Amino acid sequence: MKISILHLEDGLHQFQETINRGSLHFYRDEIYPDDIQVNVDLNKFGKNITCSVEISTRAHYICDRCLAEYQKNYIESFSLLFHTGNDRLITDEANVVILSPDQKEIDLLPFIQETLILTIPMKQLCRISCKGICPGCGADLNHEKCTCAEKPVDPRWEKLIALRK
Repeated sequence: MKISILHLEDGLHQFQETINRGSLHFYRDEIYPDDIQVNVDLNKFGKNITCSVEISTRAHYICDRCLAEYQKNYIESFSLLFHTGNDRLITDEANVVILSPDQKEIDLLPFIQETLILTIPMKQLCRISCKGICPGCGADLNHEKCTCAEKPVDPRWEKLIALRK
């Protein structure tokens, strides 16, 4: 998503764009199978441009406990500060991007890709109370009971169990 800043006047500007599914081409592209809606609020003042971006789509995950596929609405936002020029900028802003004075547009696509990748949950759970799959019989404990006759004892604990008897 490129925004032309060549003739952009000072003040607030809003942009909306739809990024087609599969056009981002990153290693976890299958997580976002739907189109991605991007809303950008841009505020230009002098040599600075503040940019607030909101991304929304539907995410497709596989539960790490029960291996069930599930979908969630995905809404994430981030903000950037673009500074045009060679002079140093003193700010407490976390995400500052320095632009060359002759730059005609800003490309938000790398920042959108970064946000989509970094916000993938480390542990994907269909719900917090997911019970997972029984390691013995393979039953999905969310929908059926375990059919294991007796829980197998880990052979590493056999000596300690013998001491108890």
